[in-house]
Amino acid sequence: MVLQKRDAGLRDLNVYIDSQTNTDQYDPHQNEEERRDIRKNYRILTEKTQESRKDLVAQNDGRQLYNTISKANTLFESVKNPNEAVLDSRFVRFISDINKEKVKNIKIGVETEVNLDEVVAKVISFSREGTRHDDGRHLDWEHIGRSACTFGKRARTMDFMLGAIDVQRKQIKRNQSVRVVKNKEDLVTVASLQQEDIEKQENETSNCVNTIMAILKKVGPMNYYKFVTNPNSFSQTVENIFYVSFLARKGCAGIDVSSGQPIISSRLPNTVDTLEDVESKKQIIIGISQEDYRNIISTYNITSTSIPTREKKTATANGNGWY
Repeated sequence: MVLQKRDAGLRDLNVYIDSQTNTDQYDPHQNEEERRDIRKNYRILTEKTQESRKDLVAQNDGRQLYNTISKANTLFESVKNPNEAVLDSRFVRFISDINKEKVKNIKIGVETEVNLDEVVAKVISFSREGTRHDDGRHLDWEHIGRSACTFGKRARTMDFMLGAIDVQRKQIKRNQSVRVVKNKEDLVTVASLQQEDIEKQENETSNCVNTIMAILKKVGPMNYYKFVTNPNSFSQTVENIFYVSFLARKGCAGIDVSSGQPIISSRLPNTVDTLEDVESKKQIIIGISQEDYRNIISTYNITSTSIPTREKKTATANGNGWY
């Protein structure tokens, strides 16, 4: 029932629209056979015009082109739908391209086309009709321009017919580049890494590892995080983890997680009898961030460090060592 009312409403709306539509310009109910004939004639006219394009461009009087446009105007009188109107617009654009080529081929100054001397004489004669000078030697450009504007739709401009009154010449500024001279005293020689520097660094690492091993034997076994965490220095905590990893690698320390907490304790040095047991173990590398560091301190309530804080060494650049 609702569909029937809707269909009835659409029919009434279509009837009203058709009654208000000017069928001379737009007719959606135009006969389909008539529309096919219009499209066919447009295609035939376009093909013939394309074949005779060179003749239309070269023709002087333009009568053939005028006849072609007249045929298109006759066809357009029967156009009442968008599809056929598109064909007409394409044909008009094609004709405009032909006219543009004809304009480009016009040769000004030839006797059969335009006589420049005659044009100049007529301009001078027309100017004298409205001149305001007594001697008559000056052209009244205002009178000429006012009359010329009536033949075009372009608005009047403020430009001068004889060109701009004054043209300010641009000054080109050239910047001279200043050459930078480097003093040999300001140059810094790149420090080279010597063998003794490497040995010194290895000795310091070994001393720290041995110190931590002695502390572990004294205080262990204990929670791994409580052992390596320094609540006063994040960097010292990272170094402690680094040094303890050497103990785990050599088998001098181990971590037991059977109780649910990582418990670190010292181990006896590896012997030939314990090599198989060492090879069955796995070494795990952990990472720590600033957020993890703060969470560990708050979780385990760490207030002091098991590994004493090492003194920071300040690097001085003396040009004789590795920094």
